[in-house]
Formats: sequence, C-alpha cells, structure tokens
Amino acid sequence: MFYVPKEAVFRRISRRKFLELGGGAASSLGVGSMTLGLGSTITRRRVQAQSSDDAKWKQYAGSKLTFLSENTPPSFAVRDNIKTFQDLTGIEVTILTDDLPVVQQKVGIDLRSGKADYLLNYVQDKPIGAPFAEFYADMTPLFGDATLPQDPDGYGDDAWFENFLSACGRFYTEGKIVALPYDCAVACTFYRQDIFEANSKDFEAEHGYRLEFTKDSTWKNVIDMAAFFKKAKEAGKDVPYGYAQHHGSFAWTTQLDIQRLLFANGRWMDWNIDDVYGSKEPGKTNWGDEQSVLIMTKFKELADVCHPDNLANGTLELNTVYQAGNIAMQTQYHEFAASIEDEKTSRAAGGKTAYAVCPKGEASWIKNGGEAVNGCNLGIGGIGINGNASDDLKRAAYTFAIWSVSRENQFNDLKGLGGTPTRKSVFAMEEVKKSMVRPTTMPNALTFDAVYNYCIKNPHIVLGPKIPQANEYHSILAAEVQKCLSNEQTPEEACKSIQTQLDELNGAG
Repeated sequence: MFYVPKEAVFRRISRRKFLELGGGAASSLGVGSMTLGLGSTITRRRVQAQSSDDAKWKQYAGSKLTFLSENTPPSFAVRDNIKTFQDLTGIEVTILTDDLPVVQQKVGIDLRSGKADYLLNYVQDKPIGAPFAEFYADMTPLFGDATLPQDPDGYGDDAWFENFLSACGRFYTEGKIVALPYDCAVACTFYRQDIFEANSKDFEAEHGYRLEFTKDSTWKNVIDMAAFFKKAKEAGKDVPYGYAQHHGSFAWTTQLDIQRLLFANGRWMDWNIDDVYGSKEPGKTNWGDEQSVLIMTKFKELADVCHPDNLANGTLELNTVYQAGNIAMQTQYHEFAASIEDEKTSRAAGGKTAYAVCPKGEASWIKNGGEAVNGCNLGIGGIGINGNASDDLKRAAYTFAIWSVSRENQFNDLKGLGGTPTRKSVFAMEEVKKSMVRPTTMPNALTFDAVYNYCIKNPHIVLGPKIPQANEYHSILAAEVQKCLSNEQTPEEACKSIQTQLDELNGAG
C-alpha cells in the first residue's frame, strides 16, 4: 500500500488547476519547484536549443519522479544503475515494481482518475496499452525538441526490431506514439537436446522419424513427442514428461499459448482487424469457425499428454518445471534463458538446452486456405508517460524514458540480469554477437538467432489482437479453454461459447 501525503496537491485542487500549476506556474518561475501528487516534484531551469547537452540533461535537476513497472529484469537493472541517471540529470526517480496484473490495476486507476501519481508506466502492449492508450502522452512532439536531450540512435521504427515500436507504442492509429520499447518477451522453443538424443532410437522405432526439433517441426510432431514421453514415463522409464502448456492464474498467457497454435495453422486471427494497430470496433470474431474448432481439438490433444500439473502452470511455474528437469520441452519466452542456464538452480543448464523457433503449423490441419508458419507471439513492454501530467513533468519524464531504453542501458541489462534488448544497435555489438554461441556470459543471447533472425519476422509473428477490451477477452478465453481441457465441455462448445461472449462484449452479436 502506497503512502499518500495528507496535503497532496491533487487532493486539494481541481485537476484543471493542478495541471495549470504543474505547467504554467512552475515554468513561469524560471527556477522553482512544485509538489505534484505522490512524492513528485518538478523543478525547472530554462534552456535554449543552443544550450549544452549537459544543461539540457540537467534542466529538471531537483525534480522527483515515480516509475511503476512490472518486476522485469530491465526495471531491476535500471534501479541498480539509477545513480548514473541521477548524476546525469539531478532528478530523483523512485522505481516501484510489482506483478503485471497489479501494475495493470494501479496504472488503470491512476490514468482514468485524472491523476499522475505514477508518472512513468510500464506499458505492456495488450494488457495495459490496448485499454489505456488514450490516457498516455504522445511522445512524437518530444522526439525533435531541440531543448531536450535526444538519443543518438533515434526513435524511428528502424532503431528497434521489426514492429517493436508499433507493438507497444501505436494503438488504433499510426501517428501517435505512447511508449518506447523497454523490454520484450518473444516466444521460442526450449528443449533438452541431451534427452532427445538419448531417446531418439526408441522414438524413431515408434514414429518413423528422428526425435529432433528443427524449424520444420510441426505441432503434430510436438504432440507425438509429448505422447511418447508420457507413455515411456508411465511404463516406468526414467524420463521426464514431454511438454506442458501455459495456464495458471494469468489469463493473458493462456491466450498467447493457444494463439501460437492457431496462427501457425493458416495464420488464423481472432478478428479480421489490422494486426499492428488493432481496432476499437473489432466486429464479429472468428472464434467458432471450422479452423478454431479443429485447433481447439488439437490443443486439447496436446494437453492430454502433457505434464500432470498442466492446468496449474503459469509462465513462471512452467519454467520452474522445466528447470527441475520434469519436462523435456517448452514453448517459452526468451527472457527465461538466463534462468535456464543458471547451474546453481537449473538441471537444464550446462549445454543441455537448445533454443529454436516456435513449432510450425501442420498442413493437414489448415482448413482456411492459409499457410503453415512458425507461429510466434510476444509481449513488448514499453515505457510511457501519464498524459494527465503537466508539460514540464512530461518533459522531465521523457529524459528518464530515453535514458532507460538507451543502447548502453540495454547492453548493461543483458550482461547483468539477463535482459532482452529492443534496440537493433545492441544486437549489432560484437560482444553480443560472440555471446550468441556457447560458452557465453550472456545466456539470453543464446536465443537471439531464433528470436531476432526468424521468429519476429513476417509471416511468423502475430502482434495482436489490440482491442480496448483486451483483458476481458483474455479472461473469457482462459476460462473456456480451462473448461475444455478439464472435460467440462467439448472443443466445439468452448469455441462457440467464446464466440458468443466476444460478440456480446464488442456489441457485434
């Protein structure tokens, strides 16, 4: 629970007056400060376009800002290195971290209430960006502001990996950018190559092909592999289960899990909307069609041969199951490689794990005329600025935002805590290139070839769906999928129920 001062300015005056004080009054002082809500203070010294870079960085020295973020590696890395920013700018930043659902709730309340207690926010693309995009400040006017410091790598689409800026920064329209790519979690395949090699002879005798994973391995192959390991384990052989899915209590990860399978087979999407920008009016959903019913059937077939705790494993729990040596394969987010390669905690470390692209669609499963791809999805966490704040607060926050996503910070994060870069310039560094093969001091880099050179590229990547009711959608889907996997309803019943609820949700019934 966060402390709110009894005499906080936003408690005593109207929002309009609050914004006026934060902007006009503070700036008219030339050098002065103004208390703004939850521990925020803005102090400004005037600068000109001709001012030195040092003066531009230090124009808000003495100010205090608050950043609320998910508990991800970049946030811990920035927090550990915050003195560097404070020395550069004279600005004090309080970094608060929590689980994503908690962050989602807190920023939603703050944004919609007209406050700016959490000036800087972690803008996860679908759970936070999609429902709250209109409440964030547009950063585009600040990019070319000659009175602000600017990153030499720039902020255009080419500075980031493909579609990253659009994923977390653009919602429902092309022009406005509400967040800069701060970190990313891209799905790829983790598998125990030592266990695969040890059991390949028996698997080939049963299935007629080698037990190996390549970019041409399909979801049908994954079901074969999972069934093989389950059968062997139940027969008393000392092997792990073959696979497990993402379920647990966080609905978004369940949606992402089945989305990969759906998109791999015919590039099926939930709605016929722009996959980059999304839509505020998505219309009728494609759930309930022949393709979705077939893939839900296959999703259940896979669940039936998964690890017995399949329905309880969220993303974190699933990764722990893999680390413990209880499954031989998982489709997981590449930021987890650092934990997999930690020999103090992981039985899958020490060269036992290989990293590859996501499984490919199975041609015989495609009923919509689309192509089979290595269906991949992701979460791009951006850093955004609360649109309720005054102009000076936004400018001060901007200096922190651009510093946080700089190449140097991302590189330090990758070296220290196992971050995942969003800037191409990090990927191009010689030290990073060398770390993409074993032995490595940057274990997440072992995933980079599969992720950045293949998974995130078209036609394999699906970015959306971005809709205002994204979180409601995730909850509906997760509930119905759980019912299907626990035999409470058939795959067809699950798909039809999802269809009905989504059409009602979006007024398209």
